[in-house]
Amino acid sequence: MKVQLLVSESCVPCDQAEKVWRSVAAERELDFSVVDLATSEGKALAERLRLKTIPALVIDGVLIAIGVQSPDEARALVTRPPRRKHP
Repeated sequence: MKVQLLVSESCVPCDQAEKVWRSVAAERELDFSVVDLATSEGKALAERLRLKTIPALVIDGVLIAIGVQSPDEARALVTRPPRRKHP
């Protein structure tokens, strides 16, 4: 499961979200990364998903959540079966 957290350096809630997700990623076998919107990867991902708000959580290429999740909410998001991509 590929989990990406889109953040910005100047975003205070992003720091909180990153702490939660780093903790959850340490507990589980996740392909976890933090993607800064200032990078080319972050810009491309935000454009593809039409993001206007961060922090944003992307799992297997699908926008799953916006904002800061609690540790329990984060764990629940990565224990659900991944969403199917439509053809």
